[in-house]
Amino acid sequence: MNTKNIPAIISLSAGAITSIITFVLGYEVKAMLGILLAVLLLFYVAGLIVKAILDKFQAEIALKEEEEERLRKEEEEREGAVIEKEMSEERKNASGIPNSDAE
Repeated sequence: MNTKNIPAIISLSAGAITSIITFVLGYEVKAMLGILLAVLLLFYVAGLIVKAILDKFQAEIALKEEEEERLRKEEEEREGAVIEKEMSEERKNASGIPNSDAE
């Protein structure tokens, strides 16, 4: 997931809502701009925090998926080695060489 735009989206959404509310309530332009600036800064910081949390979760998920993939490959390699060993023993038995385990 692309989290690059999250702070801007959160900040601008809060700014739009603030602008509408202050306009409807009849605030003066100076007061509106001061409130808007404070809201934009506050919600931009909040967006940065949300972005950092999401990035951390994504990194943890990617690390977990890599670990699961590594374990799956190791298991496949072990299964392949067991199958090769069994096939080798079957070839030895089929060729008439006595099996030392059977004695």
